[in-house]
Amino acid sequence: MLGLHKDKVDLLPYNPEWAIEYKIEKKNLEKIMAGYALDIQHVGSTSIPGLSAKPILDIAVAVKDKKTLQDLILIMTKAGYDVLNSIEEKGEILARKGTPECRTHYIHIEVIGSKYWTNHILFRDYLLKHREYIKEYEKLKQEMQKLYKDNRKQYTAHKNEFIKSILDKAKSEK
Repeated sequence: MLGLHKDKVDLLPYNPEWAIEYKIEKKNLEKIMAGYALDIQHVGSTSIPGLSAKPILDIAVAVKDKKTLQDLILIMTKAGYDVLNSIEEKGEILARKGTPECRTHYIHIEVIGSKYWTNHILFRDYLLKHREYIKEYEKLKQEMQKLYKDNRKQYTAHKNEFIKSILDKAKSEK
């Protein structure tokens, strides 16, 4: 049900099991990150009913500050996650679950209120509130999948304009 090679793009129809898998992983993260996590949210396409998605859960975890991010690198590594340190570049760490051949979860650990934390929540909430954009996003994702089935970086890059437009709408509505 969950898992995809790190370079591949394979969209599956929305699956309500994703919400169940999120709750399981959230409990796991609450134990691992006890005292560090301020908030844990299901984000990305798997969090939006009716939207097809790559079968990988995106979860955003809010923490207090960059020092906490630094502390969590070792904690998440010891817990078995493959951790990518993007603190200087993006102000986050990305903890990946699964192997490169079968990634199942991306845990975006970010400072609460930061650009990346805010954008994750704004994008999800705007699509949930304005469901008419889900079909537009779905169409774009399917077109990009056909073009970039074996190149996830290109697939993701070509969605950026749409994502930015949704974030702009969400920010102007706030």
